[in-house]
Amino acid sequence: MSGQQAGVATLARTELFKIASSRRQAVALLAVLVLHVPPMLWGGQDADASWNGLRSRSGLFVAYAVMALGILIVAQEYRYSTAALAFLAVPGRRPVTVAQSLVVAAVGLTISSVLFAAWLTVGVLRYGAAGMHLDRPGQVVAAWAVVVVTVCSAGVLGVGVGTILRGSTAALLALGCCGALEPLLDVTRFRGPVTAPLGVLAWPTSELEMPSLVSAVCWGALALLGALLGVGRDVPS
Repeated sequence: MSGQQAGVATLARTELFKIASSRRQAVALLAVLVLHVPPMLWGGQDADASWNGLRSRSGLFVAYAVMALGILIVAQEYRYSTAALAFLAVPGRRPVTVAQSLVVAAVGLTISSVLFAAWLTVGVLRYGAAGMHLDRPGQVVAAWAVVVVTVCSAGVLGVGVGTILRGSTAALLALGCCGALEPLLDVTRFRGPVTAPLGVLAWPTSELEMPSLVSAVCWGALALLGALLGVGRDVPS
């Protein structure tokens, strides 16, 4: 393992510790899971509705939650001036940004996978394995993969935007404005950085909006690339 890889691994563990030791962040992530329990107990659905809504129920809320998490774990460093201390330990912000992206993506993958499994289990208990397409495992795996890829991309986008703008207020305002403007044009509706996850996860259907999925991944990658180019080796102000 190279020194840079070891550095990123150490920084990733540090970021995980920071999330676990932050009461607000830990409680918020737990709330994402807990808030799904009442809808799981709600009856009155059928097998098709349960299957078609699997992606939206397990991924939509999580995608925007981890997007906000990505912004917050970056912004809090600049707010409390711990970014300068991190620079002294690891010259250059790029390894830190990579570690934060990996951690936020891992958090999103874990939460969305747990919820996907939970919603799938509830559907199986109500409508049987065939009702939730367990007799067609490729479809189940594909649905799960779409959820986690979209959620992880949203989290990386949050890290990228937070790193570029260096503040939670500016980042949330910028994404909020994007989310308000994107639906106004056909070319950006469900293709922009904020609304792309909606095109993948929002609709209660088993059909996939592939352009929205590609857009979500590309926006996450572009935000991370912009953040890596922007931070360079500067000491954060």
